[in-house]
Amino acid sequence: MMLTEDEAVELFTFLITAARTQLDDPHHYASMRLLTAAEKLRDFMTERASADTQELLNSTVEKSEHAQIIMNDTDAFAEVLDELCAMVAQFLVEQNGLEERKS
Repeated sequence: MMLTEDEAVELFTFLITAARTQLDDPHHYASMRLLTAAEKLRDFMTERASADTQELLNSTVEKSEHAQIIMNDTDAFAEVLDELCAMVAQFLVEQNGLEERKS
């Protein structure tokens, strides 16, 4: 199992409470909360993941930390999230032996 029971409960609790806070928070906080959940998951699994996955997880630290700092600049925040999505997509393409489609 990638997560201990305590880690899974912590992530579950974070997601439940984040869902509630979204009723009162500004609309763009939802993206920040999801990013925070991804960071928690990353932190829980980094040491237990394969070398390739560890490389991916570690490569996202700087960008996700930067995104948390600039989250009030919606355009800059979206740009960093787009970069993180591209990093994850490239990892999945490589891990599954797929050719990246040209746009």
